[in-house]
Amino acid sequence: MPQLRRQIQIIVDRQKAVVSAAHQRLDGLTDAQLRWTPDPKQWSIVDIVDHLIRVHATTSPILMRELLPAPPAGEEVNKELSYSFSDRTVVGILSPGARFKLPVPKKFQPMPHHGALGHVLQHLYDEFEAFQVILEYANEKQLKGIKVTPPTGPLRPSILAYLDATVQHNRYHWLQVEALLRDPKFPK
Repeated sequence: MPQLRRQIQIIVDRQKAVVSAAHQRLDGLTDAQLRWTPDPKQWSIVDIVDHLIRVHATTSPILMRELLPAPPAGEEVNKELSYSFSDRTVVGILSPGARFKLPVPKKFQPMPHHGALGHVLQHLYDEFEAFQVILEYANEKQLKGIKVTPPTGPLRPSILAYLDATVQHNRYHWLQVEALLRDPKFPK
């Protein structure tokens, strides 16, 4: 793999940390543990996983559609791309520690899963792998000027900010998973 631009390398490193933590902490959990929630109003681990699958399955094609026609990165690989106000807003509202919680659009609401759940985790890992490919592909492209229309709102962030926001969103939900795993009532 070619060397990544600094801004993309940061995003890739954050995503790899989420993927690694997911494998370390989720592989081997029972279906009962994946379905457990301390409160019916709270999502279980499988709900969070399903939500992330839905987000990635929807946004990955949008990202690729924008990246495919982009010219090669050329000299841009040596430049730092700045974030606009709307870029910073999108990244901020999807990041861990955001000051307010956005409502989850219906298309991203988790669906109930019946039966064994191993395939759900594998689907998440497949989506994460596909996202890694997108990040590596983005590294090869000229990103300046590419705006993305998210499926959730009117803001049109730059593609770099949208990639960043996607990882921040993964990190946000990973912290929810960690909180469930630390809950004293979590099934052993």
